[in-house]
Amino acid sequence: MNKRMAGLVAVLLLTTAGTAIAEQRAGAITLSPFIGGYTFDGVQRLETRPVYGLRLGYDITKSLGVETTFDYVSTKISSNNPGQISPNNGSNLNVFNYRLEGIYNFMPTSKFVPFVAVGGGGSTITNRRSNEKSNNDATANAGVGFKYFLGEDLALRADTRAIMSFHHNIDFRGGGDTWMNYEYTLGLQFLFGGKKPLVAKVVEPPPAPVVVPKAIQPPPAPPAPVAVDGKVGAWSDWSACSAPCGGGTQNRTRPVVTQPANGGAPLPALNESRGCNTQACMEEEKINMLIEFDFDKAVVKKEFYPNADAVGAFMKKNNKMVITLDGWTDRIGADKYNKELSQKRADAVKSYLVSKHKIDPTRITAVGHGKSLKYDNKTAAGRYKNRRVEMNQTVIIEKK
Repeated sequence: MNKRMAGLVAVLLLTTAGTAIAEQRAGAITLSPFIGGYTFDGVQRLETRPVYGLRLGYDITKSLGVETTFDYVSTKISSNNPGQISPNNGSNLNVFNYRLEGIYNFMPTSKFVPFVAVGGGGSTITNRRSNEKSNNDATANAGVGFKYFLGEDLALRADTRAIMSFHHNIDFRGGGDTWMNYEYTLGLQFLFGGKKPLVAKVVEPPPAPVVVPKAIQPPPAPPAPVAVDGKVGAWSDWSACSAPCGGGTQNRTRPVVTQPANGGAPLPALNESRGCNTQACMEEEKINMLIEFDFDKAVVKKEFYPNADAVGAFMKKNNKMVITLDGWTDRIGADKYNKELSQKRADAVKSYLVSKHKIDPTRITAVGHGKSLKYDNKTAAGRYKNRRVEMNQTVIIEKK
């Protein structure tokens, strides 16, 4: 049995190369061959032997499924415990187990999925070389196990079961009301069909708005001076505009050059003003953000919340601004896996901005680029810096 188990583990380790992100999925049909050990109740006086079997299941949801199991054990009566009923110590027996179970999965969206199982069925024991009668009993069972996904449609699976057999044939193997047997197995689970996760489409951002300065309307022509008892000079040149943008003023004057002929007070000088540079004042502002991730994770850590909050507040203040989030990984792992992981990291930052700051999701584009070579992947510090989502953007905004 040890050689068989070692061979199975070697095959599983080879299978893990280049795996993709996987999880439980509703509607999938599962097929699970397995091998392990089976220990009988001491009253039965049967030797612990290898068990071989097959499970066929259906996942109703990601968390809940049903499964049928059939397995086989070839054992014999223990020679170390002389039988009290049957004298055929060393006789070979066939044990067939069949049951229906309900499965409940914990953490169904992760690679590692622990579960519990409860069910019932039956057990048949036959002696291949004697006239000892066959035994058929009803069984109830409960147990735990885990699945570790090696790929989208493949998982390593380990199970343990406590199997209570309601023994009714008092003439077979010592009688008694119940037997408590134990089964422990390792195998593979293959998934067929089911609802696979949808990959979000990358939406191209709209073009940045073009600011067109408003045309400056020429001021109306000044009214002709009213004839008075005196004369005025020509208008002076317009003064420089008092502001480069956002609205300023210009002024000019016409001085009095003569006094009234009848000896009155001099005419007042004429003053004129007009608006200028009325277009809005614009300025460039650079917005930067960096969020780093733990190995093989796509969860925004609390220590980086302030970085994302600063971007969210700026986008709320500038409600026409659009941004692009670029996700990266280190170079450990397959290219396809890193590409999907970097996309999940960019999507996680986008989800944070949308959920906390109520940003319209069409204003945010999340792009996963896969592995990064910006920092040294040979050191732990360099790999940590490569596992990031960043944003570097220049925006034109109206100066207040």
